[in-house]
Amino acid sequence: MNTEIFMPMFFMVLLTFAVSLIGTIVRFKNVLIDKNHSGSEMMKFSLPSSASEITKQADRNLTNLFEFPILFYAISIVLYVTGKVDSHFVLLAYWFVGLRVAHSFYHIFINGFIGDTPLRALFWLPSLLILIWMWIRFILLI
Repeated sequence: MNTEIFMPMFFMVLLTFAVSLIGTIVRFKNVLIDKNHSGSEMMKFSLPSSASEITKQADRNLTNLFEFPILFYAISIVLYVTGKVDSHFVLLAYWFVGLRVAHSFYHIFINGFIGDTPLRALFWLPSLLILIWMWIRFILLI
């Protein structure tokens, strides 16, 4: 049972690679096909303000995947090392990953708003609550 926690982690890594690949493809498209920017402009840390929306969104989403999902990797490893992995944690981990996939897809390709509130928060907030619950549940079990 312990090693089952690694599959959701693997899927999060795949999501990160996929978002990185999407970002790379749209950057190359901006340079090679659209010819809107030079390669050196598009490979800088800060994208030019005239970069396409999908390029900016993919870039922002990749940054998001290196923020609080790190706590998901941490709790998964802590659960494995302490032998506390159970079917409930594995299910929570899959829910977290599914919500992060939905968040990434929505953030990159749609990114709608109601007023100033991004609708992608509908995917982000439940994933955050799941992560918080995973940590609280772990603390209660030790």
